[in-house]
Amino acid sequence: MVLNIPSKGNRKLEKIVKRVNSSPEIQQYWDCSNIVAVDRLRFNDHGRVHVAIVSNIALRLLRMLIEDKKIPGIVKDYKMKNEDAEVVVVLASLLHDVGHSIHRDKHYEFSLPIADRLLDGLLKGIYNVKEAVIIKSEILHAIICHHKDFHPLTIEAGCVRIADSLDAKEGRARIPFDAGRISIHSVSALAIKDVRIEKGKDKTIHIEIEMTNSAGIFQLEQLIKEKIKNSGLEEQIEVTAHIKGEEEKIIKEFRL
Repeated sequence: MVLNIPSKGNRKLEKIVKRVNSSPEIQQYWDCSNIVAVDRLRFNDHGRVHVAIVSNIALRLLRMLIEDKKIPGIVKDYKMKNEDAEVVVVLASLLHDVGHSIHRDKHYEFSLPIADRLLDGLLKGIYNVKEAVIIKSEILHAIICHHKDFHPLTIEAGCVRIADSLDAKEGRARIPFDAGRISIHSVSALAIKDVRIEKGKDKTIHIEIEMTNSAGIFQLEQLIKEKIKNSGLEEQIEVTAHIKGEEEKIIKEFRL
């Protein structure tokens, strides 16, 4: 799978995405992550498709916030540019789950040393030594903060954290559901038909969730709401959900 991430004139981002696309090592880490998450644990996708979706969502969130005059951490604290914030968000999104290649438990911690090493090659020649250290630090901060126990201290990290929860459409839950892992988690995920990110009226960003069944409320409460909470972007994001038409049945029978 080739990543399709809109660079919009950001040459640094464009070069880095090309490097990721041509890296068999990174792509194998994504595949190993899914061996653990999907094949062994019957969990949902944490590989190539997931990180591609998350990176595009996180980048869209960041650009909307910048358009609304919000200042990324790397710009405010290090006097770097918005283009560098985009690099941070995309690379953190692409590498946030590589720790699944080791184990799902504490995967966010395992992702750090793997990402740290991979970033050396991805950033080489694009940033000088000092800049590369700054970029890496911000990326690793965003990676660890995609987990609910860590609070993002930058807009960039907040975007990655929230984007991770917005890969919530029904297709992502199909594998564990079809494999017989029927639970409120898989059923609620299957109830999410679409996720739309739009410019908000009262807040910077409006997230519209279309559900086919009320079970999707669990996904909103337990995943999306939890990721927005303490993200640092609570005041910038509003979420609404609705069911279009009549509710669809997801399961016919459930036995204990």
